[in-house]
Amino acid sequence: MGDMSKNALGRGLKALIPDEGFVSVMQQDEEQELSRDGGIGTLPVAKIHANPFQPRKEFDETALEELKNSIVENGVIQPVTVCRDGEGYQLISGERRLRAVTLAGFKFIPAYIIEAHDDSTKLELALIENIQREDLNAIEVALALKSLTTKCNLSQEEIAQKVGKNRSTVSNFLRLLKLPLQIQDSIRNREISSGHARALINLPSEQQQVKVWKQILSNQLSVRQTEALVNRMFKDQSSKPVKPASSERSSHLVELESVLRNNLATKVRIVEKKEGKGEIHIQYFSHDDLDRLLEIMRRD
Repeated sequence: MGDMSKNALGRGLKALIPDEGFVSVMQQDEEQELSRDGGIGTLPVAKIHANPFQPRKEFDETALEELKNSIVENGVIQPVTVCRDGEGYQLISGERRLRAVTLAGFKFIPAYIIEAHDDSTKLELALIENIQREDLNAIEVALALKSLTTKCNLSQEEIAQKVGKNRSTVSNFLRLLKLPLQIQDSIRNREISSGHARALINLPSEQQQVKVWKQILSNQLSVRQTEALVNRMFKDQSSKPVKPASSERSSHLVELESVLRNNLATKVRIVEKKEGKGEIHIQYFSHDDLDRLLEIMRRD
């Protein structure tokens, strides 16, 4: 792709398409295929195949039926986005529109054709466009981000730049995939929010995560209530009696440990040495957890 296309990825596909590409486009009954990329054409539905990297696996049938009825009445308001793929086209964005048009029995659909000569670029475009959709749940976004790391060999910093998000946001989404599958399914079904999930991920064991998750569902806890519950669990753990390193260990150090544990949501140990010197031991449970702690420390 050209430099303009690469620079525009972080702003979504709309940045690649001229404003006139987003005016009302009624359903047409004949093919108007462009000889070059970079414009609106009317393409046969049969020539467009689904995007294999579509993060959404389930589509609401009622919403799809409503969209079909709207298309029958008003036509396709916004064209789908495709790129050339052999003798046909690969869908980049607009799978719901394509499905609804098919349900309506239309044989043609307006489409914006973008330039993507290699599989890596097609994959990046498809994933980035889908990540920027507001109606995806957090796990769908996380899986799409993971595909950018595993299939496109992009670092978290590169992904953040391309999708227009902070690196910490990308990291937080990816950390959700460390949760037990039953909690991930709960996020997919929108039983709990990504805010609940971010609180759960700080707990060091799956057993504790599942325990708190069940309390969220049974007591309908808010995100703030969940965060408070997680903090109390850390506080209770830190208050368990431990063998002191020294009989002269000051209550001030014990209090400081408690403050650090609550702020960092992890185990912290202060080891005092001679002449006022010492060490602070901060425990982390994974590379993602380390990234989280570093982000906290960088805030100030």
